[in-house]
Amino acid sequence: MSMNYAIYQASRTGGRPQNEDRVAYAYTPESVVMALCDGMGGHSLGEIASQLTVQVVVDLFQTRAQPTLPDLPAFLLDAIYAAHDAVNEYALRKRMADPPRTTCVVCVVQGDEACWAHVGDSRLYHFNRHGMVSRTRDHSAVQQMFERGHISEADMSIHPDRNKLYNSIGGYMLPDIELSQTIKLREQDVLLLCTDGVWPELTPQEMFSTLRAYPLERAVKHIMDHAEFRAGPGCDNLSMVALRYGNEHFDTDQLVAGDGLGLDGFTTQIRNLSDKSAPPPPSDDELDQALAEIQAKLDKIKTKPKLKP
Repeated sequence: MSMNYAIYQASRTGGRPQNEDRVAYAYTPESVVMALCDGMGGHSLGEIASQLTVQVVVDLFQTRAQPTLPDLPAFLLDAIYAAHDAVNEYALRKRMADPPRTTCVVCVVQGDEACWAHVGDSRLYHFNRHGMVSRTRDHSAVQQMFERGHISEADMSIHPDRNKLYNSIGGYMLPDIELSQTIKLREQDVLLLCTDGVWPELTPQEMFSTLRAYPLERAVKHIMDHAEFRAGPGCDNLSMVALRYGNEHFDTDQLVAGDGLGLDGFTTQIRNLSDKSAPPPPSDDELDQALAEIQAKLDKIKTKPKLKP
């Protein structure tokens, strides 16, 4: 039985010379995965790390969702660990002194259930009809300061250490993946994934008000417009993918519905982040080879990795 939902994704370069974000979703009639990554500044080729990560997530989804995933948490853990391996193998192949790194948030919706996992400070927000239910916890220095009562949540977006992260995909240590509980979705719930070019500029209440007032596609565009305007000329890359569960109750011809899509197999949307139509991924023989090798390994993943205590 196919699900009813609306889904929309978008990405902009902002005021940066290039976009190191990547965003993607893929679906079968009974399951959908969303992935969003932000290549980390201070490390070379962040766009490669983010591109590899979303590609590995989508490839593993297409391997396992037949048409549903047998184990949502296991899929999320396996996908993120496989992406970490892909990034590091690319760095070894290219003989890079320091592997590229990226944040990541991945969410699966299947039936009326949702589960997500994240690494870094790209966020997932869960909204219901009344407001924000929860958001992911940033793996950052300022999040720790906030939890210790040293700064307010509003201060997190302007603190000078806001870009200091202690967790990433790629690098010499395994990512410490934070996995959510599997939750039940209700009609009109929204799952919104966004990079740190978006969330510092709007409060959860502002996001909720916009999502409540407009169909999903228009709401995402309004949120990104406001974030880009408020950040000014130095705006970071900003990316979002959002899903509204159930039918959208708006009188509009611009809905992006998931009902009944993908009946002949998998459908995937990957955006390479441009203000215009998205170009293809970077043309790089080594990247293509790394992806091919990782794809060959995905079918062999049998065991479920354990989270570090």
